[in-house]
Amino acid sequence: MKLRKLLFICLLMAVMAASVFSLVACGDDDDDDDNDDDTTIPGDDDDDNDDDNNDDDDNNDDDDDNNDDTTPPPPTSEGYAYVPAGSFNMGSPETEIGHRFNETQHTVALTRHFEVKQTEVTQGEFEELMGYNPAYFNFLGDHANQPVEQVSWFDTLAYANRLSTGAGYAACYTLSDLLCADETTGDTDTYCRDNGGIAAAEVSLNAATVYECEGFRLPTEAEWEHAVRAGTTTAVYTGDIETPSCLPRDPNLAPIAWYCANSGRKTHDVAQKHPNTWDLYDMLGNVKEWVWDWYAHDITAQTSDPLGGAEGNFRGVRGGAARFHGAANTRAAFRTGHAPDQRLFTLGFRTVRTLPAQAAKLLEAPAPPPIQVTESIRSPRDWPDSLPFTFTRPQIGDPVTAQEVTEFTQAITQYWIDTHFFPRYQWLSHGMDADNPQGWPEFRLFYQDSSAVKDGDVLELPVGGNSDNLMIRTGKIFNAAAALYLASGDATAAYLVEKYSLGLIALMQGFLWSEDDPELWIMPRTIFPQNYTQIEDGRELFVNYDPIKDELQYDWNGWTIPNDGNPYYGDIWVRTHRSKDDVPHFYRMIPHLYRLVDDAPDATVREAAAEALYYMEKWTQDIVNAGYFIRTKDESGDTYIPMSAEYEFLVNDLASFVIFDPVVPDAECDAEISTAFIAYREPLANDCGGGQSLIYDYIASAQHYFNDRNIIRIFHIDAVLLAIMHGYNDEALELLEGLAERTDYIFDNSKQDEHRDYDADTASYMLVCATSGLPLTNREVRHIHQEYELAMEWYLAWPNWDPWDDSVPDGDVQIRPPSNMTEEKSVVRDTEMAYFIEYCQAPFRNPETIDPVDCDIILDPSQWGTSR
Repeated sequence: MKLRKLLFICLLMAVMAASVFSLVACGDDDDDDDNDDDTTIPGDDDDDNDDDNNDDDDNNDDDDDNNDDTTPPPPTSEGYAYVPAGSFNMGSPETEIGHRFNETQHTVALTRHFEVKQTEVTQGEFEELMGYNPAYFNFLGDHANQPVEQVSWFDTLAYANRLSTGAGYAACYTLSDLLCADETTGDTDTYCRDNGGIAAAEVSLNAATVYECEGFRLPTEAEWEHAVRAGTTTAVYTGDIETPSCLPRDPNLAPIAWYCANSGRKTHDVAQKHPNTWDLYDMLGNVKEWVWDWYAHDITAQTSDPLGGAEGNFRGVRGGAARFHGAANTRAAFRTGHAPDQRLFTLGFRTVRTLPAQAAKLLEAPAPPPIQVTESIRSPRDWPDSLPFTFTRPQIGDPVTAQEVTEFTQAITQYWIDTHFFPRYQWLSHGMDADNPQGWPEFRLFYQDSSAVKDGDVLELPVGGNSDNLMIRTGKIFNAAAALYLASGDATAAYLVEKYSLGLIALMQGFLWSEDDPELWIMPRTIFPQNYTQIEDGRELFVNYDPIKDELQYDWNGWTIPNDGNPYYGDIWVRTHRSKDDVPHFYRMIPHLYRLVDDAPDATVREAAAEALYYMEKWTQDIVNAGYFIRTKDESGDTYIPMSAEYEFLVNDLASFVIFDPVVPDAECDAEISTAFIAYREPLANDCGGGQSLIYDYIASAQHYFNDRNIIRIFHIDAVLLAIMHGYNDEALELLEGLAERTDYIFDNSKQDEHRDYDADTASYMLVCATSGLPLTNREVRHIHQEYELAMEWYLAWPNWDPWDDSVPDGDVQIRPPSNMTEEKSVVRDTEMAYFIEYCQAPFRNPETIDPVDCDIILDPSQWGTSR
């Protein structure tokens, strides 16, 4: 889906005006109100009523007249703050909002006191010392006091070395064999100053350990977290966070950090927010910060002066950033990593230096409290089994007779038999077989390729398409299969449910670049593993992924690139830039996964569904925590937000639910609230009303019919379903009322002349709406019958439903039936022909609906093709 150019044409000036305004608004509050909530925060002793001026010995250096503390800290460099040695609890409890897999809480002791730069290294400081300024945010006025960014890990070491030499200290690092960003050879005289900075270098320490070197350096992860906490144990040093994303502003984080809630999408001058009690500014927010350590998932074994991983692919990164970081990703315990050559406008650094061991007696760091081990286990939910409120619509149209329902039911179920509907997807869905010799995890997805090559009893499927939106088709089949399986226990449906659940898992497992990849929950468009052969029901399929691996592709909407070090599938290729295009279709899988976890008759299905649901929750949490942006990865496995190729200050529309909010507030609210429900089981700050954004919906739909049919409409249905599932019935009712208005508009404003598939899409869409509680009218049922009868007639004439059958000749074989009857008319898509199963099994099917089929027969395969 191309960027919605019409929307940009209509709104670009407003977006630019809003962006410019936000870029120049550099106040310390960014609240735009008269009550500056940045002026007083918990624990801040910089107010008029300084409670440090008392007779109590608080063991802090208060610098007041009644200071009875007897031990001053050792002297520090200008602009640096003293951090005492001591022990602290590193990581976070599992109950902390935003807690991640790599934050296991453990006690760490730091035995050397050190000084930490009070602010992030600024653009002015970096340019003065290194002779160039790589920062992205270096425009619109004075930028010298904004943090420098777009520096590689190697660039930070070069800066630290020059800083050390200038101060008369021995440099901590030796850099050799420098390679510049433009692939020229560098040296330590210029440090690639005129060549884009350092992309690679051999690095060695000039001391036994990093803690023992004399000069300035990057902090270790442990030092960084000890410094930001300053003796506190909560998510941020002013308390715990209350919301994981950007809005509403978190009352404990907003006063101390520039993050997506208050930054105006840019970095700000350093030291504008409140420091912690050790006088360190912007440790959270503004820019993420490089640290020394190799990133490792588990760092709990090193409990004294930790050194991080012995080797790895990623260097540690801590803190949050002004853009793309919600409160959950701006906590003291948040850990991630980047390849050391990575440059991002969200990534900077600060320096530290170990203080001499013979310095004056140290201040004592607060002793850490005992770690409380409490697992965060989500208990099973008692999911609702019926529509929790009454909702009716006026009946329109001639009544549908019982005979018409009976005849249609017989026809559609016989169609499923004649076309091998579910078995066919078992035969043709592919991914990786359970019997592969390498032991790679099994999975199936329904890729988008439409042709194969038949040679006797073997069908070869050459995968040559990108399969950008494979979850549209896979999700539709999954939902029908899940409904049939839950209703009847059908074995083929059980197979599809289990293997497609494994497919969701495989997408994220296949997007890992190495064993130490710090981001486990990022989803690509698809993955292309090794070639293999599968046999289902005696039908042999050779899946050949080589055609798609023929050459690198760098499209505006996705890259097809190799992933040589994947720990699950070995040497594979991936299609990056996960798009929101098919997201609403597998969001519709979530209510089925909820029920499969509890109610699936087979243990293997329950286990696959539970793991798939866990992966989906983690992935959607990542979207929420990033401010409702969909992250992706590059050729090194680095995680980033794809930006627009046309407007570099904007995120690529395919990866965002919020880029239009500055000019059309809550433009894609249905997508946001659906994501929040899956991620955190509540709507968070999202209030979507009736689920319609008239301006956005109209412009986006007018620009491209795909936006309406596959994205906007389905996200609205997701929002209703998930609100009901999670017990937000008032919100669900309002969303359902809006869905009825949307459906009436769609039905009454036919665009048949503009879109040949409009009528067919309207029929299938109404069936999906009905699964969320919308009662169908007689007029709508007649429309459904008409469109599906036309589709059955068209498809039954297609000869390749079983391409292995002797009647199908050798050679190129079409394996997906075309839906285009003529240039003017399309029929219901083949993947949507079983929507009646999901309709009949839906717990929220409205008792006021007009049934288009006999649901007792629909949900019992033994009665298919019969009438009662």
